[in-house]
Amino acid sequence: MQRFAILALGLFCTACGQLAGAQGKLVETLRVRSALNDYEKSAAPLDRCLKAKLVAAAYYDAKERVESQAWQAREHEDCVQALAALRGKPARPLKP
Repeated sequence: MQRFAILALGLFCTACGQLAGAQGKLVETLRVRSALNDYEKSAAPLDRCLKAKLVAAAYYDAKERVESQAWQAREHEDCVQALAALRGKPARPLKP
């Protein structure tokens, strides 16, 4: 009987781990979607720079490295545009 209880507890804990993993993935997906939605709503250059950084971070936290790197590149471009807008000059690439 004790073996059965230990086995049942082990199976229960395995199911809990799988459920927790699924919940974590859901939270990461929602965070990415929220960050993307905020980025799409932004219009000001400085705001787009910041929102692109948040999207890149959300993808990084979700362990989606390729998407994160793509958004880091977009962030760079948006920040170049924001800097140019603040200075009142045409945009030119920043040196990495």
